[in-house]
Amino acid sequence: MAKVFITGGAGFVGSRVAKRFVDQGDEVFVFDTFKQYLIPDPAAQPPNLLIRLKDFIDRIELIQGDTLNKDHLRRVLAKIRPDVIVHMAALPLAFMAIEHTEDAFHSILESTINFLEIVRDFEHPCRLVYTSSSMTYGDFVTDPVTEDSPQNPKEIYGSFKLAGEIVCRGYMKCYGLDVSIVRPSAVYGPYDANQRVLQKFITRALNNEPLKLDGDGSMRLDFTYVEDAAQAIWLVATHPKARGETFNVTRGEARSLKDAIQIIQNEIPGVRVEYGPVPAYMPRRGTLDVGKAKRLLGYEPRFPLERGIPLYIEHLRNNPI
Repeated sequence: MAKVFITGGAGFVGSRVAKRFVDQGDEVFVFDTFKQYLIPDPAAQPPNLLIRLKDFIDRIELIQGDTLNKDHLRRVLAKIRPDVIVHMAALPLAFMAIEHTEDAFHSILESTINFLEIVRDFEHPCRLVYTSSSMTYGDFVTDPVTEDSPQNPKEIYGSFKLAGEIVCRGYMKCYGLDVSIVRPSAVYGPYDANQRVLQKFITRALNNEPLKLDGDGSMRLDFTYVEDAAQAIWLVATHPKARGETFNVTRGEARSLKDAIQIIQNEIPGVRVEYGPVPAYMPRRGTLDVGKAKRLLGYEPRFPLERGIPLYIEHLRNNPI
C-alpha cells in the first residue's frame, strides 16, 4: 500500500485521480485550498466542491492547505512521507492566467519549485508527477504532436506550464529526482466547475439557452473524458517506466467544436448556436499522439466524444456540477 499525496485532490481531475488510488487500496492524502476559479456572478450558486469526494471521503485524509505556504507544506510532507506526489493544484484556465499573471506564476511555477525543493531533501524515494498542459505546444506544427514536438506557447498559462517542465527537468538532472510530466488536453466530464467549453455548452443547452461558439466551429481539440485523464495520470504516477518521462495524456483524437455541438444536438433537440470571434490567445490545435503512454504504460482511453458527451449530459441533468 502506497502513501499518495495529491494537491488539488478535491479538484475536477484531481478527485478522479484520488478515486483511482483509493480503489487500489492506497493511503490517500488530499491537499487542497478549496479555492474556486470562477468569473464573479451575483446570481450564481457556488457548488460544494466536496461533492466530488462524497463517495469516498471516509477513505481519504483531507488536508486544507496552500502549496505556496512552504513551511506548512514541508511539515505535512515530513509527517506523511509519501511514496507518490501528484501535483495538480494550480490556476486551471488559460484565459484567467492572461488577466491574473501573478496568480498564475505563483500557483503554477512557485508551487512546483516548493515541491522540488522539499522532495530533494527526502531521505526516502518519492515520485513527483508534475501536471503540465498541451498549451505548452502553442500552435501545433504537426498533427498529431508527439512529446518531442516543438513547444512554443503563445499565452501566459502555457508559458508558465512550460517553465515548470524545464525546472522539473533541471532538478531531475541535478539532484536525481524521480519526476514525471503529464500534458492533458481539453478535459471534460462530471464535476467540472470551471466553465470549460463543453460544460458551458451542455449547461446552456439544458437551460434552453443558445450556445456561444468561438469561430465557425472548425476549431479542433483533443477532448479527453475525465476518467481517461485520471487513468493516464494514475499510470504515470505508478508505473516504473514513467520515471523521468513526459506523456501526452489525452484521448488521442482531435474533434471539432462542430462535432461536439452535433452530438449535443442529437441528445438535446432544438439547441441553437450563436457565433463570436476566436480569442486571440487560443493556439491552433489538433491531435496529441498518445502512443508513448500506450506503449510504455498500457494506457487505453475508453471514451470517444460520442460516449463521453451523453454521459456528461446525463450527469448534468441530475447534478449541479
